[in-house]
Amino acid sequence: MNKSNSNFLYLFTLVTLVTNSSAAQDLSTTTIRTTQAAPGVYMFDCVGDFGGGNATASIGDDGILIADNMYVAMMPKLIDALKALSDKPIRFAVNSHFHMDHIAGNTELGPGTTIIAHENERKRLEQKTPAPSPALLPSFTFTDRAALYFNGEEVRLIHLPNGHTDADVVIYFSKSRVVHMGDMFFFGMFPAVYTQGGGDIKQLILNLDKILAEVSPDSKVIPGHGEMATIPDLKNYVAMLKETTGIVEDAIKKGKSLEQLTKEKVFSKFDNLGAGGAQTTDQYLAMVYKLLAPGK
Repeated sequence: MNKSNSNFLYLFTLVTLVTNSSAAQDLSTTTIRTTQAAPGVYMFDCVGDFGGGNATASIGDDGILIADNMYVAMMPKLIDALKALSDKPIRFAVNSHFHMDHIAGNTELGPGTTIIAHENERKRLEQKTPAPSPALLPSFTFTDRAALYFNGEEVRLIHLPNGHTDADVVIYFSKSRVVHMGDMFFFGMFPAVYTQGGGDIKQLILNLDKILAEVSPDSKVIPGHGEMATIPDLKNYVAMLKETTGIVEDAIKKGKSLEQLTKEKVFSKFDNLGAGGAQTTDQYLAMVYKLLAPGK
């Protein structure tokens, strides 16, 4: 993550991931950075301020497929970044989940783009009040897995239940060996998992293990937030999740309170993640405790 964004995500998570729009902010000086992940596959992220989650694009003779997009204010810049690489149309837009920092740009894509998501995304968006713009909604949904054969490779769309949300989709560019994780993976920082979106941190761990077993070990990994990563980086993230949840589960069995664990600094080993731009170490500890000991 760019250090200029260093304080964005915790407040963002609390305030806007569960709403229809971004917080009011001036994104006029925020730019898009383009990084090649593999021939024909690129990662896009925001520099200067938080304009949304990371996006990935497959660009080739068939046109453009994007995995996730950003806030509406950033979409002209993202589209310009895509045009700098190709004059082909955006034919498909895959959403990794329903949080607005990843899908608000759906409304700017136009009728020539097919928006694809898990069925739970559309269901959740349709339940919002006020009703969202029809242009935001996916026009093609699936339940478990789907595949697109696009730009010379199989693009696997893999739903894994109740991790970050109940609509998580991992997008795997199988020939290019690039995997777009959405918010199942926050790189260089602690994750956000909230039950009101269908999230479950123990299930998230199981889901990540399944992805690690499916993708090539030399794959490039594009997280929902943070820099481009590798499979070893993702394995370290899973190990951290297992260790931190294990610490809290053991403490709960012993009757320890959140206040005791905070005072004992039980997650101090991972303070570098607490400084990564999302939740602080204490905030992440409080989240994990709440997830594993509901009602306490």
